[in-house]
Amino acid sequence: MSVTHTRVGSSTGLLERLMEVVRPEFRGEVYLPSRESSVFYSGVCRIPSCVVALSQPIKRLCGGHYDKWTRAGKPSGSAMDAWVTVEDVRTRERIRRLTQIEACAVRGCNRSAKAWTVCHRHGRAFEAHYRPRGRTITEFLAEVTYLPPAGGERDCRFPDCGRWAEGLTNGLCRKHEARWRARRKPDLDDWLTELSRGGDPRISFAGLSRQLTLEAQFGLQCRHDEAKKRTPPRVVTSALSYLKRASVHSLLDYDEQQWRAHVGTCVVNPTNEGGLAFLLDTRLRLHSLLVSDDPWADQYPRDRWDLFIVNIRTPQTRYLHFGGIPQAWLKTATKRWARGRLSRGVSSAQVKINIQSVAVFAAWLPATGPASQVTRDRIEDWLAALNAVQPSDYSRARTIRSVGMFLRDAHRHGWLPDLPRSAVIADDTPRRLRPAPRFIPEFVMRQLEHPDNVAKFDRDDGRVLLQILIACGLRLKDARWLPLDCVSRDNDGAPYLLWINRKMRRHAYFPISQALAGEIAAQQERVRRRFPQGSPWLFPAHQANLDGSTALSDSYWREHSRRWLQRLNLTDEAGNPVRVTAHQFRHTLGTRLINANVPQHVVQQLLDHMSPEMTAVYARIHNKTVRRHWESAVKVNADGQAVTIDQDHPLADASWSRLSMVRAKVTLPNGYCGAPIQTDCEYANPCLDCQFFITTADFLDQHRRHRTETAALISDAEASGLARVAEKNRRTLGRLDTIIDVLETATNDQIVAGGRLEDLDAAG
Repeated sequence: MSVTHTRVGSSTGLLERLMEVVRPEFRGEVYLPSRESSVFYSGVCRIPSCVVALSQPIKRLCGGHYDKWTRAGKPSGSAMDAWVTVEDVRTRERIRRLTQIEACAVRGCNRSAKAWTVCHRHGRAFEAHYRPRGRTITEFLAEVTYLPPAGGERDCRFPDCGRWAEGLTNGLCRKHEARWRARRKPDLDDWLTELSRGGDPRISFAGLSRQLTLEAQFGLQCRHDEAKKRTPPRVVTSALSYLKRASVHSLLDYDEQQWRAHVGTCVVNPTNEGGLAFLLDTRLRLHSLLVSDDPWADQYPRDRWDLFIVNIRTPQTRYLHFGGIPQAWLKTATKRWARGRLSRGVSSAQVKINIQSVAVFAAWLPATGPASQVTRDRIEDWLAALNAVQPSDYSRARTIRSVGMFLRDAHRHGWLPDLPRSAVIADDTPRRLRPAPRFIPEFVMRQLEHPDNVAKFDRDDGRVLLQILIACGLRLKDARWLPLDCVSRDNDGAPYLLWINRKMRRHAYFPISQALAGEIAAQQERVRRRFPQGSPWLFPAHQANLDGSTALSDSYWREHSRRWLQRLNLTDEAGNPVRVTAHQFRHTLGTRLINANVPQHVVQQLLDHMSPEMTAVYARIHNKTVRRHWESAVKVNADGQAVTIDQDHPLADASWSRLSMVRAKVTLPNGYCGAPIQTDCEYANPCLDCQFFITTADFLDQHRRHRTETAALISDAEASGLARVAEKNRRTLGRLDTIIDVLETATNDQIVAGGRLEDLDAAG
């Protein structure tokens, strides 16, 4: 297969920039990464006597031992352990044979032997005084005495040599000095370092031009500095082999498609794209380096923007295309609008939709002609025609809103002076039906929530994320990006999940059970073990995330969730297969709360909806009286104590939501249960002794009757000699006296719950 290439990029000035930025440790004919680098290596070989660094941690064996393991039949389990033991012995013997240098045969001399089994110095003595007289080496060894030099002896600097150095010049024994000279006397320290890691994978740039070498070294430097993607030396070596076969002076000479086509002609296995990925990644970095002074000046004139070049990096949307807008005036204004929206923090995915919508509008306009042709009449014609092109109300509304925003901003900023003032879109979007709740039926939820089924999730972090979605109703994006320290507690010690509502761009809290808080704590510990240097995320990504700075991807979790659901074989009551999405857990929680008589405004606060209309998706009615009654009541706990939540306390709103939600859920004959609805009660009946007990003045009559009955029980117990029964009821009587006193004297702007005073105005 032959591939025709054309020069598409300019590398003018790139060599000079590379000379400025590539650091000395990455230059040279061979790059030997540091063993401590998690980017290039994955530890050392599992054979104890083999210290070769791992480029690819297959079975934790270096390349040589992996081949030996394969030839041994790929043993596993206990057979693998036995093979490692045997291979360790063989490796030690092999190292001994390779590194052993015979010592001089003269007694007391530890220099390396050369001719006649003696060192160079004693060999010269034998040649000068014994051999000319016909005497043998045996006679020489029997008579000669080792005399140390005045300055003493030094050990050879070669690793694990064990012999003495010859002379004072380089600190090497005679044989290792010969090897050093044979290598044309390289820097001695560098040579010794390289020899000490003789089996470690390395990267050679031999055969590349000066500029291509610097470009590849720059790519390695960037991978090293970012410390995100694992980059085995063998992958880089493959990339360099592709580079050598290309007729280019710079990586920028080919575009991405051309490099893909070229590599396709070089590789036997096209699915192994590690080398190609390194080339494309390096090419992108070179382009960014070349235009780093003003990246927008490079991208703005193009019909396709590469957002990575302007440092907007989202994996979902890398390119923005303007080629579908034929009108020059409209394309220029759309580019200006798009760049402004990106600068304001609008997501690249949303800006892509905006541009596509303008392109739909542009297709209706004449390809030539000024902006003055965009009249209200023409807009109305387009709206009518759009109904046939985009029959979906949702898609059509999205397109119309985007074009309307573009026209509004064009008027506001004066981008199109010839645009008629009537060219506006207002109230032209199709009215959408109120969406129905997409909750999961309880029959299906019982299957999903069963502990045995939850345990079938194949990853610990995925299982915890699933439990958070079910219990708290977070959007998947918000759950994936939970901070590592995401659990806070109120004055009662009740846990809350701290999360960031990225749609609303604000912090929010949700009350959680102690069990879920424990699962989150276990996940936090797993993250800290995996990233001792720290990670900001509760769910860090598993790939291209060596430093822990990247959160779990949407696609990764969805794939594992899909596998989990397949294992469960979910069915509805009729036995039909059921499909479940992550967002349905949010709808399910909202529906459950509404059905549990939690007021709609409390549900709105718990789910952090922007408006009641969003919450109304889950319910058609509003309970308008619950909060009013709550605010007008005085609450006391079993101890009769009042608790104030500071107005500035970050959990003030969350605590009120927890109390409101539970109050509507669990009503007792003499008050309310303040335990979270996810919590199982550990008490059989005696609520007066429970920390979660809450009561109000509405129950004063019940408490007074209870006091009268308790006093009578005490009298009967004392008359019958039942001291323990009397003592137990005296404690109850004391609690009742305290509760009644507080309820009779407390003000209406305070509540008492969990043993502390809460100011309702601050909490609600």
